[in-house]
Amino acid sequence: MPDVRLQIPDEVVTSIQEKTKSNIKATDIAKDAITLYNWAVEERAKGRVVLSANADGADMARLAMPSIEKAAGASSK
Repeated sequence: MPDVRLQIPDEVVTSIQEKTKSNIKATDIAKDAITLYNWAVEERAKGRVVLSANADGADMARLAMPSIEKAAGASSK
C-alpha cells in the first residue's frame, strides 16, 4: 500500500480535540477518518445508505459524497 501524507490544519485538530475533550493526534484523526470513509464505502457497496439522525431517530440527513455514491453504482453492475 502506498504511503499517504496528509496535512491537517492545526485549527481542525484543535477543534476536534475541543469537541471530543481529548488530546487526539492528527495521525489518529486521519486513521479514524479513513476508517469511517472505508465503512461508508462498504455500506454503499452493499446498497445501504449512510444517515445521520437525532438520538430519537428524527430529523434524518443522508450522507451525500460523489466518491461514496460510486460504490453503490459499482455494486449494481
